[in-house]
Amino acid sequence: MTEWMEELRKLDQLRNDSLITDIEYEKQKALIIPSGHTPSLSAQQQYLLGGLGKGISILAIIYSIFSLFRVIAFANRANLINDFKDGYRPSFSAVENADDMVLATLSISILVSIALLICMIIWAWRATTNLDSLGISHRWGRGWAIGGWFTPIMFCFVPYQIISDAWKKAPNQNISGSTSNFQLVDKRNNFWLIGFILWWVQIALHRIAGNQGDGIDEVITADVLGAVGGGVGIIAGILFAMAFRQMSERHS
Repeated sequence: MTEWMEELRKLDQLRNDSLITDIEYEKQKALIIPSGHTPSLSAQQQYLLGGLGKGISILAIIYSIFSLFRVIAFANRANLINDFKDGYRPSFSAVENADDMVLATLSISILVSIALLICMIIWAWRATTNLDSLGISHRWGRGWAIGGWFTPIMFCFVPYQIISDAWKKAPNQNISGSTSNFQLVDKRNNFWLIGFILWWVQIALHRIAGNQGDGIDEVITADVLGAVGGGVGIIAGILFAMAFRQMSERHS
């Protein structure tokens, strides 16, 4: 990296940290960039993902909270049904409240997960755009940053690879060439890997729970699976929050 590019990178960091105004930034930028090296349009079209990453982290934590409520709701209903099986007759209002609690927590979790998915798609598309604008090669194009989430079979691995590339190939990875730096990258990326796997595990558990029969034992099994899925969702949400907070720093 040439000296003026390094100075420009430091100047960008000062602006991102709100240590200089936009007017001061432009003045200093004009003094730093040599004649004939004005950044191209593609280089200027880059996204700062710090704010979006924080938004994803907040949504992920909210999802974890409602996943905890799901665990409580499903476990409570499973206990009521199990009591009924053992001969105890819970009140109608208790059964109705248990059903309402399951429905409410499940509905809110679905809404939050949709919002979280939309934000992750936007993040993936913008991060891929950043790599393209810098001429950095990666495994999937910008179109797959959106389509990869909705294509059968491919949605099991393409979104992971796209976001993983956005993390591993962010430009500031090369600021330090020390071995410990690259080990740190691999460790942090595991938050995204494990979170992505657990996200699909909890979806699979809820699908299995929904395919149970209408008998008492089947309903209890479905509620137990729902509670386990909620527990997995708690962990997935926390890992997503940690992963996107760290990954977004590399694009801000």
